[in-house]
Amino acid sequence: MPDSDHTFQAIKRSKAVEDVLDAFKGAIIRGELRPGQRVPSETKLAEDLGLGRGTIREAMKMLEALGAVRIQQGDGTYVADKPSSTLLSPLVFAILLESNVGSELLELRALFQVGYCQLAAAKAKQDDWRSVEAAGEAFSKYARSPKRDVEELTRLDLDFHFAILDATHNPLVIKIGRTVEEIFFASIRSTLSGMENLEWAIESHRNVIAKMKAGDGDQIYRAVVASLAAWGSEVEKRTQPSEAVSA
Repeated sequence: MPDSDHTFQAIKRSKAVEDVLDAFKGAIIRGELRPGQRVPSETKLAEDLGLGRGTIREAMKMLEALGAVRIQQGDGTYVADKPSSTLLSPLVFAILLESNVGSELLELRALFQVGYCQLAAAKAKQDDWRSVEAAGEAFSKYARSPKRDVEELTRLDLDFHFAILDATHNPLVIKIGRTVEEIFFASIRSTLSGMENLEWAIESHRNVIAKMKAGDGDQIYRAVVASLAAWGSEVEKRTQPSEAVSA
């Protein structure tokens, strides 16, 4: 295991708390700090980084809030053993704040969907296929209901994608994929609420399942892109400003 005595070097720049976070991130990237490893004491960090203990304490609290470390009173601070869902929160906010163009978000979703559908097709077991098909049928049945609630319909659509993500059997893909899909909740809800006939969405789900079960990566790509193209068309209709009608 790397020697933690030489993990951190003195910080000379401003924005000390942010620099501590950067130093911590760099130590993990270089493998000098590993999951479950004890972080040097507050006093040691302050000495190594050339900062006050108050700054170190503030940085550790921020890392704890992010789920990157766990602080055990009377024992010390440890690097988190496994990823926490809170680690993705800053990423979500960054995406929501910086991406104002619907097409950019759709490109992001397409990138992830194609990848996780192809991975799920390669790794899914019989129970996974049953779960994916059941989620697809649950959406189909509710989409045809005369008295449907858009919130529930949106959740069922996400459940379909979550079932595919679970079939990848990759914890990292599942966590990131779920986060990406959750970002689109409002967009999906808006699209579904404005449509009376959802047979195209039902057929899109079934087509994706069929291509996944066939195991052809190119066909999976085409099925996902075709499904998202329809969503993109609806999103564009809702994001374009209405044109004034001349008298």
